[in-house]
Amino acid sequence: MIHLINLSKSYSSSDGVVSALENVNLTIPDGTIYGIIGLSGAGKSTLVRCINLLERPTEGRVVIDGEEVTRLPKKRLLELRRNVGMIFQNFNLLEQRTVEANVRFPLELIKMPREQANLRVAELLELVGLTDKAKSYPSQLSGGQKQRVAIARALATKPKYVLCDEATSALDPTTTESILKLIKDINKKLGVTVVVITHEMRVVESICTHVAVIDNSRIAEEGLVSEVFSYPQSDIAKQLIIPNLIRSLSGGEGAKLRLVFNGELSDEPIISAMAMECRVAVNILYADTKNIDGKPFGHMVITVPSDKADTVKRFLDAHSVSYREEV
Repeated sequence: MIHLINLSKSYSSSDGVVSALENVNLTIPDGTIYGIIGLSGAGKSTLVRCINLLERPTEGRVVIDGEEVTRLPKKRLLELRRNVGMIFQNFNLLEQRTVEANVRFPLELIKMPREQANLRVAELLELVGLTDKAKSYPSQLSGGQKQRVAIARALATKPKYVLCDEATSALDPTTTESILKLIKDINKKLGVTVVVITHEMRVVESICTHVAVIDNSRIAEEGLVSEVFSYPQSDIAKQLIIPNLIRSLSGGEGAKLRLVFNGELSDEPIISAMAMECRVAVNILYADTKNIDGKPFGHMVITVPSDKADTVKRFLDAHSVSYREEV
């Protein structure tokens, strides 16, 4: 398990001290795919690089499996980093090495016997679907294939944790989908805990079980993806998760209700049943549904005549539909 405790990171610049992280507290449970989202410059990449001390925190502690990483001597830190793989946005492959040689590189650093290393490389290339590309060079690969090589390399030393820093932002939508599926499969098959840094909501929706929202160097909110996406509390979470919904709240007349579908009842004709049973005209201002962990989640903003609002609320309560009254 990863614990970040009162973590802060600042840099000196010509304009003075710049704060990249401020008092971050976060717990990343084992076996999860943990997303960290935020706007550009919010501190996402700095946060993930502090986990394996590619960036050393100015203050606070990083604790991995009970060991305080920030206090480890250099030799022990190097050993621990074998347990924390990393995947970068721009792949960071060695252009002069073949695919198999790139994947083997971390094993050479730990002086694994050649025969054993070759078996591990073959196993990993099969896992990421690149057995036929073993002798190819990075220049001969597509972006998606390069990222698969980077994933295999990150898994070479059998890490317990894998950090993904904007791992799909350089890829087209179709390739992104295939890479996300691979990451999810690896999490399930190998039990690897994955930390995903991204500004793309579809990435979190597709594979993450937990999410933290970072804004201006601080954690604005965090929790299960299903909960945060259904009931975002902070302004930045609402801006990232339901931007079109926010705009819809400025229109329409009458009583305005935001219905929340959180994996239950999403396949039932609630609106038509409401209209018939309550004898009310329903105006839909906004509707959006996403598939999160195999279940439909979404929001709908409706308006109903003010004199019918109480009747509609009783209907929603009776049918266990979550809602919020908006003003």
